[in-house]
Order: sequence, then structure tokens, then C-alpha cells
Amino acid sequence: MNTYFISFFILSLITVSSPGPAVLFTINNTLNCRLTKTLGGILGVATGILLVAVFATLLIIFAANTLDFAVLLISIAGSLYFFYLAFNSLQKSVQKEIKKDNQLINSFQHGILISLLNPKALAFFVFIFPLYLNAKTISFQKPALLSLIFSFNVIIVHSIYTIIFTRIAKSIDLKKLTYIFNKISAALFFTFGVLLIKQTIENTSNLFT
Repeated sequence: MNTYFISFFILSLITVSSPGPAVLFTINNTLNCRLTKTLGGILGVATGILLVAVFATLLIIFAANTLDFAVLLISIAGSLYFFYLAFNSLQKSVQKEIKKDNQLINSFQHGILISLLNPKALAFFVFIFPLYLNAKTISFQKPALLSLIFSFNVIIVHSIYTIIFTRIAKSIDLKKLTYIFNKISAALFFTFGVLLIKQTIENTSNLFT
């Protein structure tokens, strides 16, 4: 049993640590916002992961055949949202002064959306959970515990990213670093959007062939 949970902990830790929209979102908040908003965003990402895990668990138990359609809808919504984030980051990069927005609730909501609209998160739970669960005799206790482990890793890893980039910002010109990073963020978010559109087109063609 210990090996069972340790293996999932390591696998989820690697997944969370890999660069992606959520990590980019946290770093962006670290450079542009107050600590409270950054932490709110991290909690939002972790909460969104729990919601994704619940949805994925229900798909596995009750409606596995709808997986392709669910991923298709999330891909469409995710691509639009990533384009919005790209535009938002690009706007920040051309501002002369960094605005310290302290709207904690807004950041929390953005964090939730980042997780909900990232097909990678849904795919992880849909394809990894079956390796740890027996869909025929599944109870909600085990997936709930695994989901909490994943969300715990989100909080830990993203907090480490926040600490690292806070220290980096103190050692160099913060405005210059933020300006460069916001442009990079815009390009990456735009890339995520394009990739999701490509994935959406491929999934659509597969559904109707």
C-alpha cells in the first residue's frame, strides 16, 4: 500500500513540476502581483485539480464512452481561454508601470479555470487513475485521497516556484524581468491555444470518422 501511494505521489509530482499553463500562471502572478494574489491563484489551481479529478472519476465509473466528447469541449474552451491569457500578458508587457492587483477572489477563479480548461489535467486523471483503481469495485475514498495528494503537490511545487522567482526578482531589475517574462508568457499561452485548436480539429475528425 505504501509503494502504491508513493508511486502516485512521485508521478503526480513530476507532472505538476513540468512547465505548463498552471506553472506559467503562478510565475506570472509572482512577478506582477502581490503575494496574496499569487497564493490565491495557487489555491485556485489546486481546487480546480480537485474538480477535474471528480469529473474524471465520474467519467471512469459511469460514462467512459463520453471521454472523447468531453476532451473536445475542454479543448475548445481551453484554446479560447489561453488566447485570452496571451492577450492579457501582452498588455502587461507594454505597460510602463506594473500594477499590483490585489483581487484575491479573481486570482482564485483564474486558477480554477486554468485547471478546468487544461485537457492535460483531465487526461492525467482519466488515463492514470485506472492504473490505481478498479472501475468495477471503485469507491470514492481512494480517488479522493489520490486527488488530495495531487492537489497537495500543486500547492508545494507552485509555492517553490513562487519562492524561486521572488528571489530572482530581488537580484535583478524586476521591471525588465517582468517585461521580458510577460512577452514570453504571451507567446507560450498563444502556443498553447494553437496546439489545443490543432488537437480539437484532430479529435473532431476522429469523432466523425
